[in-house]
Amino acid sequence: MLFIARTLAVLSFLLTLVAIEIISLQYLPIGFEATGVFGGYSFLLATVTALSALAIVIERSRLGRSGGLALVAVSCSTCLLALALLLAEFLLEAWRHFS
Repeated sequence: MLFIARTLAVLSFLLTLVAIEIISLQYLPIGFEATGVFGGYSFLLATVTALSALAIVIERSRLGRSGGLALVAVSCSTCLLALALLLAEFLLEAWRHFS
């Protein structure tokens, strides 16, 4: 299960970078519709994979197996924090645009 948690943590990190690039930086000129679809899917998948890895880490720690869990927990927590900041920045920009 630790291998699965580490794999999910790496996927969460990569999907977070993709979401930041598509939603915030927009280096790739892919159009408005593709930005919404790919950015939304990468944001959602990054959130789900980070929460799944954290659930595995929490369950393993409750069972008393604590080896190698700190790196997974820190990386997933960092990804969730980055996604929350990305969402806040997106909502603040949308609020400025409509007001």
